[in-house]
Amino acid sequence: MSAVLGEPADSARAVAEGRFSAEEVTRTRQRSARVSDRPAPDLAADAGRLALKRAGRDPREIGLLIHANCYDQGVSFWNTASYVQREVLGHGDATAFEIRQMSNGGMAALELAAVHLSAVPTLTAALLTTADRFGEPRFPRWSADRGLVFGDGGTAVVVSRTPGRLRLVSTATYSEPSLEGLHRGDDLHHPPADPVAPLDLQARKRSFLQDVPVAETIARNEAGMLTAVKRCLEHAEDDVAGMAFVLVPFFGADLSHKQCLDPIGVPEERTLLDYGLGVGHLGPGDQFAGLSHLLDTGRLAARDRVLLVGVGAGFSWTCAVVEVAHD
Repeated sequence: MSAVLGEPADSARAVAEGRFSAEEVTRTRQRSARVSDRPAPDLAADAGRLALKRAGRDPREIGLLIHANCYDQGVSFWNTASYVQREVLGHGDATAFEIRQMSNGGMAALELAAVHLSAVPTLTAALLTTADRFGEPRFPRWSADRGLVFGDGGTAVVVSRTPGRLRLVSTATYSEPSLEGLHRGDDLHHPPADPVAPLDLQARKRSFLQDVPVAETIARNEAGMLTAVKRCLEHAEDDVAGMAFVLVPFFGADLSHKQCLDPIGVPEERTLLDYGLGVGHLGPGDQFAGLSHLLDTGRLAARDRVLLVGVGAGFSWTCAVVEVAHD
């Protein structure tokens, strides 16, 4: 498991340059965001190579590669997953998929990999990668949306049949397609006049909320997430109190509490909220980056369990419980 992140860009400087508002600083508590000038696929490839090295895996052992992202990968009409496959694995005895589950992509890839490993006897290991680079000015990372700031980085996880540092205990997914318009607005039938204008996710949400009340949107969002969480914990025969940590997307402080922490009922100290406030939202990679951080900093003990919560525009939620291996 690995994370390759951009360099920290200070929020105060973004405010001084007029790219981030003082109001949003107070609301999000975001200290910095990771920024990279490298293409997203290269961040994924770097993370993939590092994950294989840490897992002690030969690239020839990988029979499945799933690459998840939620933004432009640098080239149109192109298979990013095949690029990562060439760069990291270097062989053709693997199936490479690129998936677009938005910010739920990493978690969806984890569940898909588990299903493949269960169903295909000849498949012994899979490599999951995520990467996004929210390059300005096309993507104004500090102001494209309210309540969160976007960060650049790649992550990777090796999933296999053989025991490793972590054991996948359970997964669960739920979706609420009635909310897909929240990130679409009316762009599908009324394309913007300037296709290269900076993205404005706030405008799309305002368009959607003209027809769907805010309270109803919040209720559907919360119900969908909690459905996935509860099913995942039931499959694990555990509860939130039994989790050493609960990892949710790297949203700003206010949004994290309202959309995730408060509904689940978990305090900040059992999350990586503070870590995320120095990283920014990595798209589909927050949970893998967070889990990598916990392992790298020695904050997990044998038999500790961690609940990973994925939230993606669309809307979809994939959750997983993982357990630290014992000696």
